[in-house]
Amino acid sequence: MAGGLPPHRPPRLDDDDVLTVDELVSWLRLSESTVLRLLSERAIPARKVGHQWRIRRGRVRDWLDGRE
Repeated sequence: MAGGLPPHRPPRLDDDDVLTVDELVSWLRLSESTVLRLLSERAIPARKVGHQWRIRRGRVRDWLDGRE
């Protein structure tokens, strides 16, 4: 790279990525209240760390595909 920035690459989406509620809302294109309801009902597989939800991308993908 002669004096320039490297080309922009979109972030790699890995099944081990851990998402926040905001990231999950954006990815699923659902409202925050719907996502929070699904999380609290344990419909979406996730863990609560302190007062915050953490969601593994691969588990949500499996859930969407009916494998979870």
